[in-house]
Amino acid sequence: MTEEVIPSTSSAPVYESDNEKSELTPEEKLAIESMIIAPPSPVNRTFAPLNIPLYRRRQTLTILVWFLLPWTCLCISLFLLRSRNWYVVGTFIVYLTWMGFFQKFPQEGGFKQQWLRRLAWWKWFADYFPIHLHKTCDLPADRPYIFGYHPHGIISLGAFCNFATEATGFENKFPGINLRLLTLKVNFRIPFYGIYLSMMGLCDASKESCNYILEKSYGNSIMLVLGGAKESLDARPSNEYILTLKNRKGFVKIGLVNGASLVPVFSFGENDLYDQMANPFGSKLRQMQIKIQKRLGYATPFFKGRGIFQYAIGFMPNRHTIDTYVGEPIELPKLDVNQLTPEIIDKYHGQYMDALRRLFDTHKAKHGNADATIKYINDNE
Repeated sequence: MTEEVIPSTSSAPVYESDNEKSELTPEEKLAIESMIIAPPSPVNRTFAPLNIPLYRRRQTLTILVWFLLPWTCLCISLFLLRSRNWYVVGTFIVYLTWMGFFQKFPQEGGFKQQWLRRLAWWKWFADYFPIHLHKTCDLPADRPYIFGYHPHGIISLGAFCNFATEATGFENKFPGINLRLLTLKVNFRIPFYGIYLSMMGLCDASKESCNYILEKSYGNSIMLVLGGAKESLDARPSNEYILTLKNRKGFVKIGLVNGASLVPVFSFGENDLYDQMANPFGSKLRQMQIKIQKRLGYATPFFKGRGIFQYAIGFMPNRHTIDTYVGEPIELPKLDVNQLTPEIIDKYHGQYMDALRRLFDTHKAKHGNADATIKYINDNE
């Protein structure tokens, strides 16, 4: 695999002594400079050069494996089903039966393995972009937390790297916080892949799963990508971040029932990893995408990244820095379900949106987004 390396700019010729320099007339200097061939611009390059450092090839490999892993698991499953060994086929069918009817670990905290999350492999993964995690305040481990990640982006690569691995040092920055990143239930229906996700600390994003994790002990926390699949339809490089959050209040209800503090998280650069085909509100393409998303749970953004050996088109993300900021917690009281009222929910939901906007406005200028804005929308927009 090859990567883009930005060539250094050519400099004027270096001569052995000042005397030799002084012997050149202005016309001779101009003639020498005119013979210097400017290096090709990496912006206009289509194919990656061959002289790529090994560390960059290694970074690309980690991203490629991450993308291909679910498809690899599906291919292995088909191979096992077509095996001529009935012991293999029978064992796999038993596994599929267990997975379909008795698999409970995605709703019960999974079986997170820190040794897997600490592998150097994930550091290479983070360095591809690179990805950085910024702590703005301490989070005491004497309560549960609900972290809200924004924006969704196309695939939420920043959320995975920061909170499903230790590549950016979450356990050192927030000691005592036992975090689970939540994802769609359908991801755990892929044979073998669901086990891998669970070992990385991912769980099902159902209400039952949220309550189970938050009720276990102090410090147990969850990370929700609150915009969900629908928000990915608005993920593109822009100075306006469109966040699907206006009518998403279920996380506030869960926080109130469990007495969990709400923590806003914003990632600058998440929306810059891919370009996306224009799909304005009301267009036929947008209407089709929303229908598919409602039926399948998955969104279908028509995005364009880069390839493995070329930069024109592909499913690989572009190399763009992601800076993730973890904001200050919003403390919620612990209430019984029958004590919840629309007024209470709206109050803390509004506080969360205000806190997220403050976090965004405080740090946006550091990342070339001084004029950027946030726009909150609901699911019907």
